[in-house]
Amino acid sequence: MPLRWPARAADGSGRAQLSKLYFSRLDGTDDPRPLTGGVCYCCKTAITAADGAIYAAWRHVYPGNLRDMAFTMSRDGGKTFAPPVRVSEDKWMLEGCPDDGPSMAVDSSRRIHIVWPTLVDGGAGAEPTIALFYAMSTDGIRFTARERVPTEGIPHHPRIALGAGGAVTVAWDESANGSRRIAVARGSVAADGRPRFQRTALTNGGSAIYPAIAVAGDAVVMAWTSGASTTATIHVERLAPPPAVTRR
Repeated sequence: MPLRWPARAADGSGRAQLSKLYFSRLDGTDDPRPLTGGVCYCCKTAITAADGAIYAAWRHVYPGNLRDMAFTMSRDGGKTFAPPVRVSEDKWMLEGCPDDGPSMAVDSSRRIHIVWPTLVDGGAGAEPTIALFYAMSTDGIRFTARERVPTEGIPHHPRIALGAGGAVTVAWDESANGSRRIAVARGSVAADGRPRFQRTALTNGGSAIYPAIAVAGDAVVMAWTSGASTTATIHVERLAPPPAVTRR
């Protein structure tokens, strides 16, 4: 059964089909061309490139206003793109846009790693809530079954980065005592696509949102917005190298 969530604004699935995902090059060598319609246009699109291939992931509006993750890739530098595939059948039914899209990274073995937020059953009579999930693909056609990332409160705005040796870091902001804090999950992903993550809160108290993340040598650098809107500052922190990755 699809999970429902109150909408931010009316936005039927028919209208959403008018929103398209385009591809172009900044140097002007390619005219902008649509790759697909039905894109949830308030949620950010994730894009990355590796070894001449281009990868894109976004929140797609499937029939019935089901807003799940979709993926496509080009193996020829953007000349052609594969038909979009559904990363996970979450079946989030929403008459509006959650304004919260996926994050993606590709490792040296060309494995595609995606994290995203979606609605889940709260359990035991509780209201539905947001959770973060991870999936991986070795071919860009089939993704592993989604695996939940360990979070607390209500998480949003996930980001993912891959370090040396296959270390994975996922960052997000989550609710905490009436405000929001930054948290990370770090660990490794087994050959079968199952992650082993350990969560750590980086902030407590105040308000911290919208993390950004990047690999810098053997460490990970993070940045986020901290404080009230009128006095907000950008906080930057370098994380120590994660534990050694154990392959299984």
